[in-house]
Amino acid sequence: MQNGFRTEKKYIVGPDAALELRERLAPFMTVDRQAKSGAYRIRSLYFDTPDADAFWDKMNGEAERSKYRLRFYNGDLSFIRLEKKEKIGDLTRKTQAAIDEPTARALQEGVCDRLMEADDPLCRAFYAEAKAERLLPSVVVDYRRVPYTYRIDNVRITLDTEVYAGAARTFFSPLRPPFPVLENGVAILEVKTDDRIPASLSRVLETVPRQQQSFSKYALSFARLNGVE
Repeated sequence: MQNGFRTEKKYIVGPDAALELRERLAPFMTVDRQAKSGAYRIRSLYFDTPDADAFWDKMNGEAERSKYRLRFYNGDLSFIRLEKKEKIGDLTRKTQAAIDEPTARALQEGVCDRLMEADDPLCRAFYAEAKAERLLPSVVVDYRRVPYTYRIDNVRITLDTEVYAGAARTFFSPLRPPFPVLENGVAILEVKTDDRIPASLSRVLETVPRQQQSFSKYALSFARLNGVE
């Protein structure tokens, strides 16, 4: 996809349909090698302005949006990433940079000065935007992901369940954040492609009941944490 953008579509899938989908995908796709037990947990800390501009841009249906987050997997603090997620309609692009734990802990406290002279351009861009827009740590999102890859056409399909939200202070906590975001067993299905979905996979997806949604786990979690209807 030009300029690193890929097509991303999201769906809500009920518990029975999620189980059926996993069974139907198994003959076509491979579980990502990073998911050593078939799944992994992701924890992200999102940043937003004092007026929650990123949240309201999403809620108001702005076609072009971006947001920053910190992320680590399976509680491994030796592998922390600063990421920028950009969207233009159904197109999405993710840029990331490795940061160390002390820097991540400073960012959790709203202090970004360690990035001012960083080597990575994404870190410097975050510093500049954080200062200009007064970006602050907003919401923690924690969930379980089953990731599938398809060796042809660079297709990636993920099923996210057990989504929980918490305040920024919970980012490094060994405990799961306290607020459930989805009903038990409900999954978020994400389909990412460079261009198109192969016909074999398209037929599999068409057999499973699903409802396409325009949402983000950040927006759902922010609303849950702040009581936004």
